[in-house]
Amino acid sequence: LRGRRGADADDCTCRSRIRRFRQGAGMRFSDILHTCSQNLFRRKSRTILTVLGVVVGCCSIVLMISIGQGINERNEQMLKSMGSLNVITVYAGSGSQGGGGYDDAVNSAGSSTEAKLNDDAVQSFRNIAGVSGVLSEKTLQYTTDATAGVGNRYAAQYLSVMGVNTSQLEASGYTLKSGRLPSRSGEVLVGEGTAYNFLDKYRSGADIQRTAPGGYVCDASGECQESEGEEPFFDVLTTKITLITGANYQSPDDYRKVGSGTSGGSDTDGNAGQQTPTISNEYTPVGVIKSSDNGYDALSNGVVMTMDDMKALMAKAANTSVTDVSRNFTYDQILVRAENIKDVPSIEAQIKSMGYQTSSFEQTRREIEKQTQGIQLALGGIGGVSFLVAAIGIANTMIMSVSERTREIGIMKALGCYVRDIRVTFLCEAGAIGLIGGVIGCLISAFGSLGINLVALHGFSWENVIKAIMGGDDVSRISVIPWWLFAAATVFSIAVGVLAGFGPANKAVKIPALDAIKNEQ
Repeated sequence: LRGRRGADADDCTCRSRIRRFRQGAGMRFSDILHTCSQNLFRRKSRTILTVLGVVVGCCSIVLMISIGQGINERNEQMLKSMGSLNVITVYAGSGSQGGGGYDDAVNSAGSSTEAKLNDDAVQSFRNIAGVSGVLSEKTLQYTTDATAGVGNRYAAQYLSVMGVNTSQLEASGYTLKSGRLPSRSGEVLVGEGTAYNFLDKYRSGADIQRTAPGGYVCDASGECQESEGEEPFFDVLTTKITLITGANYQSPDDYRKVGSGTSGGSDTDGNAGQQTPTISNEYTPVGVIKSSDNGYDALSNGVVMTMDDMKALMAKAANTSVTDVSRNFTYDQILVRAENIKDVPSIEAQIKSMGYQTSSFEQTRREIEKQTQGIQLALGGIGGVSFLVAAIGIANTMIMSVSERTREIGIMKALGCYVRDIRVTFLCEAGAIGLIGGVIGCLISAFGSLGINLVALHGFSWENVIKAIMGGDDVSRISVIPWWLFAAATVFSIAVGVLAGFGPANKAVKIPALDAIKNEQ
């Protein structure tokens, strides 16, 4: 009786469309969707189990790929901590990084074939397509100490001093934390950690130096923990700094003697036959540079001045003229910043073709990216097995549906229904199973990814929820699901459903109408 009732229900479904069939018109798409939903809900248990298979497959492949994306994100964070990914460091053609003294400037003119890092090189780099900034750098190679405060109370030894083209700082990725750029001679910039290099001559023990944010403080037992940082001894923007240097200057063993006049002193440079006295130049800090990726250079922990001030300082330290220093002046290195990270390989190749040596994280990034892609393929393959099982389940469901609806198919053909409409009906049913399973699978994957990241972030809190979803430079996520992965997973689920239902749909259209009508199922 139940079978007869099912057949009668099929007859009712078909009779509702008899009028359109007799007119020779195909089924409307709304009719196809209605038939599709009717057939899916007719066997609810079987449909739910089939959808569940798609959900498992979708969750598997999305979460597996998301773990690979998380590995890729952590690798990029690691590279960024080592240096900017779109910055190319350019050195002279011989591979030497130049020097800071007057003798190096003179000797640099010895080779006419060597590609030199001079103003012409800077201009040629700026003319390369895709370059957003070119920052030339010259580091003072002489030993340099510094004093600050009333009576030279605060002293720093072995301070890094660098000359740069300050107008290119922002274009090269550096920003000011406070203050402004130098506008006149004697004005300098300091790094965010420069003030923490100074020691107090009037204190003793652990109180002689302030701890910078992120530094470590150790107790008497030897246990160390990261510090939130202390205020430096003085405000660098309201305190002048005196640099003490010279071609033969040597920093004293006791930091308290820095600036006392008992260290260094005049000496004779045997090569030039000139006196090279210890000099003391006073500078006014007007801006603080936000810490760069490399926390060990002058841009983070030293003094940065204009290139004109650097030439003047080099000339005074070497006891020569600025004209002599400028005549053969070359840079130690030049930082070329690409506007887009994808342009780094082509820009680097063009610079190398000019005869210069370069270094960047591009090669390292590509190697890591290849390894990550291999991991993602392996993880995606594991999820693909689950999708294969789901496809088999969809195919089985559709074959059973065709067998159960043989009489309905025959009636539809007898009434003049187009073969393509019958095929589309079954493909829509298979695609709907894939769509429903894909959407539910993506939702479950999203919550699963959120849970994994919350565990990695040590517990639930609304702040951790935002970090787990949005990420950030200081956030390490295990699972990362980009928006396109949700879209790709849903489309892939539909495609799997349609492909799995293609065979049963073709079987349905090949059933002879008379044989199908005689079928009692």
